[in-house]
Amino acid sequence: MNPRYLPTTREGKIDRLVEESGEVLLAIGKAARFGLESTHPDGGPNNAARLLSELADLRHAISEVENEITDAAKVRRTGQDLVWTNELIPTDEMRELIGWDGPMDDFLFFQVCAGEWHREGAEWRFYKDPEWD
Repeated sequence: MNPRYLPTTREGKIDRLVEESGEVLLAIGKAARFGLESTHPDGGPNNAARLLSELADLRHAISEVENEITDAAKVRRTGQDLVWTNELIPTDEMRELIGWDGPMDDFLFFQVCAGEWHREGAEWRFYKDPEWD
């Protein structure tokens, strides 16, 4: 995407994320149907190159949305807002932190004195109690 056409508002950035997600799905569909090495009959990049390009656009759109909404990301607990932090740990480290060696599939969050750890995919993000120092 031409940088001068990149959205600048929160809503625009989210709209672009939706659009880029759709373009990735389209590229995956073409690659699945015709193969990664397949090229349009008129020439140009093959499906692998097109998918990589669309994935790069999607990563940029994700990054833009993440940067835009981090200040708004909160967890509400008993009238208190816990705030998003950039502190992320892998599941193995979370297991060590809580002293658990069993499966983690059923856990979505853990409360600790200074806030809460919330699962995000295969990692855990810390939401901090702003009153805790």
